[in-house]
Amino acid sequence: HVEWDQGPDQPPRWPLEGDAMTNISEPIRFCFDERKATAAAALLLELAGGTMEYLCLIKLLYFADRDAIDAFGHPITGDRYVAMKHGPVLSQTYNLVKRAVFTKLTTGTVWDEHIEGAGRYRLRLKKHPGVGVLSQAEIDVLMEVFQRYRTRDTWSLRDETHALPEWDDPGDSAVEIRVEEILQVLGKGEAEVAAVRQHAREEAHFNRLFDR
Repeated sequence: HVEWDQGPDQPPRWPLEGDAMTNISEPIRFCFDERKATAAAALLLELAGGTMEYLCLIKLLYFADRDAIDAFGHPITGDRYVAMKHGPVLSQTYNLVKRAVFTKLTTGTVWDEHIEGAGRYRLRLKKHPGVGVLSQAEIDVLMEVFQRYRTRDTWSLRDETHALPEWDDPGDSAVEIRVEEILQVLGKGEAEVAAVRQHAREEAHFNRLFDR
């Protein structure tokens, strides 16, 4: 039974007869959406009063994507996940964060337009982009995640992500956390994983068609 009957975009569909096992070894890859990552980060920063330690923000975004995968079969940001020594990280979002915090370089991206570094370890909301690119379901997930962890400091959040079953300590390296691993620890069955894989493939195909 696929439970994702309501969600931010089109819900995962059952694989068609004959294609359920197609490319079964192909990793599930969603398409990173910088606009949605920026809107999600901006919402969390706004709820926190406009500024936050970057590690804390990365953890909240990971929890939000994880909860969205659990509820809808689709993340909010579409980012790739890697295990690092301080826990799971959203790979491309982390690159945007590092540039804002450590290099101060701006390249005119959506993220740079709205979020900036504020000291060595903090981010600040420059201008809210609005939440028009997010569905109400995604906004609800983000707000629930913020309320759940709003009294926690950065290091207790880090420790909580260390307890997630999909994370293994990679030392000083970085190891990919596949979406399949997240689905498995969330208790999703083979049909549900196949539906998520099919949905990700269809999204990638759509983006190629429209050069997104």
